[in-house]
Amino acid sequence: MFDLDGTLVETNIDFPLMKREALRIAGAFGASPEQLVGLDILGVVSRTIYLLRSHGRHADALRFRAEAMARLEEIEMAHAEDTTQIPFAAELVEALRVGGARIGVVTRNCRKASMISLDRVGIRPDAMVCREDTEKHKPDPEHIHAALRLLGVGPQAAVMVGDHIMDVQGGKSAGMRTIGYLRQDRPMDFFDVVKPDVVVWDLKEALDAIIDFDR
Repeated sequence: MFDLDGTLVETNIDFPLMKREALRIAGAFGASPEQLVGLDILGVVSRTIYLLRSHGRHADALRFRAEAMARLEEIEMAHAEDTTQIPFAAELVEALRVGGARIGVVTRNCRKASMISLDRVGIRPDAMVCREDTEKHKPDPEHIHAALRLLGVGPQAAVMVGDHIMDVQGGKSAGMRTIGYLRQDRPMDFFDVVKPDVVVWDLKEALDAIIDFDR
């Protein structure tokens, strides 16, 4: 099981802009900055939906979600065609498939942009779960459990590979072994707080680690 952006592909999506837009739209629906402090992009969306529902504004919650998701998708689509492959990503996926593994992708990105990104680098997962597919997302295990169900695989037979703390948190919460891919722009202790089973510095090392898990 792989994260997408930052693990298999590089998209250069403007995430700070996405965060600002999520906060702007949440504010237009009455959520205050104090209620959303410290949350990531999808956390802002989820908390605002919760706040609206808790005040009986169920129709507004639906409208807010639709508007926020549409704006986030618009920002992602502006970069989808510029996707490049993380070194060895396609080779890693193919080597695992040849070895009999099924490949899942779990991403907080939208499906439309994710499909374009994967097509650009020639990676075809057996299953992909995007942010539209579940109400909760990584690090919540619901996101990963949905992919496991599509693959017909239990968590004990799966490995989660990702470049972010929430990928490791999600994999652990789902009962999976985890590999943290430490990008060159991250400090050496980046994953210390979540302690993945293995930390790798490139995807060739990830392949070796997955093979070692099966021995």
